[in-house]
Amino acid sequence: MTKDFTAKKNNRQNNQREELSPQEWAEKKQLEKEALYQQIDSTAEEISENPDKLKGFLDLQARMDRYSSANALLIYSQLPEATRLKDFTGWGEDNVRVKKGAKSISILEPVEYTKQDGSTGISYKVKKMFDVSQTNGKKQPAPTLNRNPEEVVAVMIDTSPVEVEVIDEMPQPGMGAFYKNEDQTLYIQRGFGDAVKLCQNVAQELAFAQLSMENDSYNRREMGFKAVCVGYMVCKKLGIDTKSFAINRMPADWKDMDAKAVRSELSQMRSALGEIHSRVSDEIYRQKQERSKDRER
Repeated sequence: MTKDFTAKKNNRQNNQREELSPQEWAEKKQLEKEALYQQIDSTAEEISENPDKLKGFLDLQARMDRYSSANALLIYSQLPEATRLKDFTGWGEDNVRVKKGAKSISILEPVEYTKQDGSTGISYKVKKMFDVSQTNGKKQPAPTLNRNPEEVVAVMIDTSPVEVEVIDEMPQPGMGAFYKNEDQTLYIQRGFGDAVKLCQNVAQELAFAQLSMENDSYNRREMGFKAVCVGYMVCKKLGIDTKSFAINRMPADWKDMDAKAVRSELSQMRSALGEIHSRVSDEIYRQKQERSKDRER
C-alpha cells in the first residue's frame, strides 16, 4: 500500500513537471525558495519580539540540532512540536507510512554544483519532509530529567576546549562556574553543593568559551544572552533541568534587530550548541562502550 501511495505521489509531481516548460518549472521552484526565505525572516522577527516563541524555537533547535538555524526556523513555523523528520521516500524505506492528508514541512536542502570556472558552489532546493507524528511510526521518548548532573558536569569538564581550574572564590557569590577569556580558563567553585545548578552554570560558561572561539572579539556583556540560550539548549539536550535559565529576559535591542541580525545570533547559538553537545555526547558514548567492554571481560 505504501508503494502504491509513493507511486501516485511521484506520478502527480512528474505530471505537473511535464505540463510546464523547463523555464516555467525553474521559475516555479525559484518562487518556492523565495517564499521560504521570506518565511525564515518573518519567523526570526517574530521570535525576537516574543520570549515564549523564542523558548519554543530553542526547544526545537535543541531537539533538532543537526538542522541549521534557518531550517529550524522553517520547521518551527510549520510544526513547532516536530521531533524527527524524513522525506516520503525515507519513511517508506523504514516501512513507515505517512498518514493520508498529512501536510509536508518544507526545508532547504544544500546542493553542490560546478561553477563555470570549475569550482564547487552551493545552491539550495526545497525539500518536503514529514514528522514522525504524521506517520504510523513510534515517537522517540523525550530526554528525562533523571540524568546524574554530577556525571554530566564531569564529562563537560573533561571535554572542555579551554583550561579548567578549581578555585575557592568566584567573582560573584552563588556562581558555580565562570569563564575568564583573558586566561582562556573555565573556573569551577570548589565544593559547590548544588549539582544541578553547577551543571547549568558550567553549560552556560562553556557557551561563553565556545562563542569566544567563534568570534573575532570577546565582550561578555554582549554575548551574555546568547550564552544563556546556548546553556539552556545544552541542558535541554542532555536532560538537565532548565528552569533557572532566564531566556524570557530578552535584551531590549533584540526587538530592534532586523531579520538578518537575528538569524546571525541564532546561527552562532546553534553552532556553539553543536560543538559543546558533540564533545559531550561523544565522550558519554565512549564511556558507555568502555563499561560494556568491562562487563564482557
